[in-house]
Amino acid sequence: MVNPVNVKILALSICVLAVAAGPVAAQTSSVAVAPMQMRGWMPVIEVKLNGQGPFAFMIDTGAGMQADIDPSVAARLKLRSNGRAINGDPSGENDREVEIATIDSIAFGGGREGGGVEFRKVTAVVRPQRITKDYPEVDGILGFALFTDYLLTLDYRSMQVRVARGTLPTVNGTDILNFEIENRIPVIEVAIGKIRVRAHIDSGNFVAGFILPAEIAEQLQLLTQPVTVGRARSVSNQIELKQVQLKDTIRIGGFDFPQPRITFPALSDTNVGFKVLRDFALTFDQKNRRVKLARE
Repeated sequence: MVNPVNVKILALSICVLAVAAGPVAAQTSSVAVAPMQMRGWMPVIEVKLNGQGPFAFMIDTGAGMQADIDPSVAARLKLRSNGRAINGDPSGENDREVEIATIDSIAFGGGREGGGVEFRKVTAVVRPQRITKDYPEVDGILGFALFTDYLLTLDYRSMQVRVARGTLPTVNGTDILNFEIENRIPVIEVAIGKIRVRAHIDSGNFVAGFILPAEIAEQLQLLTQPVTVGRARSVSNQIELKQVQLKDTIRIGGFDFPQPRITFPALSDTNVGFKVLRDFALTFDQKNRRVKLARE
């Protein structure tokens, strides 16, 4: 069965992040370490909200908001609505308005694993987290925009989330890559055979390792015929998904994925999801728009 695509939030106002020039050598200082736990097929960490908890939150690099919280948790914390935002997926179709609220404090880490980090005055979208009956029970999401001032490491091999101060080394095109930020989501360049495409790095996509737009999939050499594998649901849409095996190799920096199975159609750009990312430790440096991938 195909797992549901994670919800993407398109906020009414988009922050513009300044690109800061960084030194060539990496400089890091650990701030917080938190263990990942599995809720069904979803990795989560435990966080405290306004000093209460713990609550189970997923970290989603494909979500552009700072945070996302279930209405039941918002009620428990007695959060008040202070505005509305557009809630939708990258297709831009069937968007909806949802309430937003301010969480005074989100904190995690600080146990045996290392120091702790606290985020103050966090803007959160309030919406039900369980969008299908098969969706794991989680209390909310920490979005990519929450970590703009830090190095964020999602280490799936060691099942840890790490937050640090510092910078990544200069881009080398192999394991340290440039990324752009589009709607607060990291976008890299990926090679599929002779084609180069833009791709979201989406830790909240549990459907497939690679999801491609139909118009890209139609240009590729195939080893198998497309097969319908199910349906996926975002917060505002449902799509029928097909899967096929490619003759070509997909390359991300210096990492090759020969003759992979891909899923299509994507809701917008090519999407690199959890089923690929889980073999890596990924470190994001938003200030310098760099990402490091480590697989060994």
